[in-house]
Order: sequence, then C-alpha cells, then structure tokens
Amino acid sequence: MTTDDKLDRLAAFICDAMEHVTQEPIILARSEEFMDPKPASILDSVSENDLNQRIDVAIEKMGGSPKFWVQVNDKPPPIADTYPDAAFQEAITTFWRARKSICRSHMIWMANSLIEENPGWIFPDGAEEYSKAVTRASAASFWEQAEDSYIRLASFWDRVGQILDFRFFRIRQFERDGFTAVMDRIHSNIKPISHELTNSDSWERIRKFQTSEKDDGAKWLLRRRNIVVHSLHLRAADTLLDEVSYKPMYNHLEENLKSRLAPRTPEEEVKQLHLQLACAAKYFNDVIEVICTSEDRPTPPF
Repeated sequence: MTTDDKLDRLAAFICDAMEHVTQEPIILARSEEFMDPKPASILDSVSENDLNQRIDVAIEKMGGSPKFWVQVNDKPPPIADTYPDAAFQEAITTFWRARKSICRSHMIWMANSLIEENPGWIFPDGAEEYSKAVTRASAASFWEQAEDSYIRLASFWDRVGQILDFRFFRIRQFERDGFTAVMDRIHSNIKPISHELTNSDSWERIRKFQTSEKDDGAKWLLRRRNIVVHSLHLRAADTLLDEVSYKPMYNHLEENLKSRLAPRTPEEEVKQLHLQLACAAKYFNDVIEVICTSEDRPTPPF
C-alpha cells in the first residue's frame, strides 16, 4: 500500500464526509413534508413574535433584564440578573434539539423501511450479505437515534423545572432536582396559598401531564429516560436474547427490558416520540402563562 493510495482514500473520505455534513440538514428539512405525523413546534399555536413577547414578560416577572430601559446621560447601564434569560434560552434550545433528533429518527426509519422492503434499489445483484449487514447497521442507527430523542425530550422538561424552581423558590443551583421534584414542591408549598395557581387552567394542565403515567405523560417519559441512561439501551423487542445451547438462568436485565422498557416496533416508537414532542410544544406555552400570572413573593432570606 503506497502513500499515494492512502492519500487518495483520505481525499475520498473527506469528500464523502463534507457531503454528508452539508447535505444532512437539507435532507432533514425536506423530510418533514413527508412525515406523518408532522413534528410539533412551539410555534404551532403562536407566532414567533408573540412567543418572544410572552417570554420577555416572563423573564421580567422572574427579575431578569427588561427588554427596554432608559439610559440616563453617561450613567452606567443598570445591573440585571441574566439567569432567567439563560434558563429560558436553555429550554428553547433543548426543545429544538429534541425536535431535530426526533425528525432524524423518523427519517432514518423511513429510509431503513424502504431498504428492508426493497434492497434491490440500493444494492446490486449478488450483494445479499452486504445488503443484510447495511440493513442491520441502519436498524441499529434508528434505535440509537430514538434513544437520544427520548433523552433530549426528558432534558427539555428538566430545563422547564429549572425555570420554575427559580420563579417560585429563587433557586438557581439546579443539579439534582428534576421537573417532577420541582412540580411537587410547588404543588405542596405554593399552590395552597396561591389564588392564581389554584384557579389556573395552565397549571392544572401541566400538573396533569407531570403526574400522568400514560404514554402522553411525564412520568412515562422520565421513567424511560432513566432506564436507557442508567440500565438498558433501546433496541428491537425480538433481539432480547440470542440463541444459546444451554438453559439460561434468570436474566434481570432482559426481564426489565420486557416489562419496564417494553420496546415497540420502530413505527410505534416514532409515533410515541411525536406524541411526547407535541406535549412539550403544547405545555411550554402553559409554563409561560403560569410564570406570567403567578404573584411575586418575598425572596427567602437564604
């Protein structure tokens, strides 16, 4: 193998890598037209301008920097707390990344389904083994991307918990408490003395989502996130245990995969991801409403 051969392969690889990097966002954007269901957006029910205005109000309500202020002569600008701005930016960025990850999962599933059903479209005659290998790799890529999508969706709700924790308790050191813990703390400590929360339809919708164990609930999503992060990777249900020549003992991980993770078909997983994304898009507007309408309380002396 000569140096020139290696340089030729390097050049070919760089061209392929550059094509992949530049084409993927274009293909991903084009794929949304053909997706069913369509990926939800936080802009489905409100314009971008109206959403930004509502977020600006929420940030000011949390003590963040105002959108506009009066600069007097040569005096220095006022000091502002930029934490609320950063917390909202984290949540919004995480939502769009989760949405992108779900669209990528959907796109991979669409392509992989066509490859499995019509291998002759991609592979020439006599390449059956190569076709099977690429199909397996493509299927594994779907499960990996779907797993990332669930993690990103759950991460979005952790960012929402971060916002609510600061709004109601002025806590900005957010490392351990998740969305569920913050919501429970608000329900137990703030709601009993808050006329606004008691009569808020937005709060009730968020609370119902947070406590639901159904497929469109936060408990279901967070449980699945915890399993794939700490215990099991997401994969097809028919690959639980390879054939062996001996009788296997009790496999705790396999039982958890069957009963707790309970993977579905790729098509069902795609629909489930879109369902959770729609919940994130819908209830984010309720989160903003709760922040804007809740009353201010004295900052705790600690």
